[in-house]
Amino acid sequence: MGNFLLIVLCLVGGILLSKTKNFPAKAHLGINAFIFYVSLPALSLRYIPNIDYNFEILYPALMPWMVFLLAAVLFISLGKLLGWHKHLVGCLILCCGLGNTSFLGFPLLTFFYGEESLKYGILADQAGSFMVMSTLGIFTALYFQYGKGNSKEIGAKILRFPPFIAFIIALGLTFIEVPDGLNIAFEKLGSTLSPLALFSIGTQLTWKTKNFEFLPFSIGLTYKLLIAPLLIYLLYLQLIGEINLVLQVSVVEAAMAPMITGVLLATEYKLRPNLASMFAAIGIPLSLLTTYLWFFYLGG
Repeated sequence: MGNFLLIVLCLVGGILLSKTKNFPAKAHLGINAFIFYVSLPALSLRYIPNIDYNFEILYPALMPWMVFLLAAVLFISLGKLLGWHKHLVGCLILCCGLGNTSFLGFPLLTFFYGEESLKYGILADQAGSFMVMSTLGIFTALYFQYGKGNSKEIGAKILRFPPFIAFIIALGLTFIEVPDGLNIAFEKLGSTLSPLALFSIGTQLTWKTKNFEFLPFSIGLTYKLLIAPLLIYLLYLQLIGEINLVLQVSVVEAAMAPMITGVLLATEYKLRPNLASMFAAIGIPLSLLTTYLWFFYLGG
């Protein structure tokens, strides 16, 4: 319940404060800078070195990679078919290819399946969603902003992007025992991500119905909340052969709302920022219903 209240307070707080006269018009730029230079790198350094790489992690860990790659194929194909601008395609891939597997995912998994489910949820988030965001997500944001003709520039920007640098360092720390004091510091800095990102999204959210791209918005949310988890369910049922906790966690995590950081990447790189914010504002509350429906369908 605390996480849900935090979502509401930060989103609504951002919306309300952005309407006040004395609130800085571009406050979100400073907030986003802190997130990308401090919060995200801290999360990488805290959690990626602690991933236990074994066969058991494959199903929950591979799920976010499949969901993201399927989103890329789907939205690039639709973009070509329907003549969508590259910024719209990039926005859809980032917002609907990445799921909120921790901030929403962990409390919902605990509510649905108990504490035991978190060991698989953490794998889906750390070895899956967070790694996808740190690699393919960053590449997608830069590619759809700057275009395929600037591959060297995109590569250089990725190598200089603080979360990616932290990701590489974190992989190296896998072989080193990180002191507890540092882990605590990384965890506290990383915990600023969700409230700051939600607040930033709230400050940029504008409820404009004129020229609102309803078709791509509805297709994107339908993919994220219904189609992606359905595909994961059908595939994993064939591979695992039964509905067990690994399958249930993988499917429910696949059905989570758009990842806040994915939305933030889209807004930071001006890939339809208003549409991206709407994915968070509408997708998060709507996913509370759809994840429960998946839980019920999977035998909850």
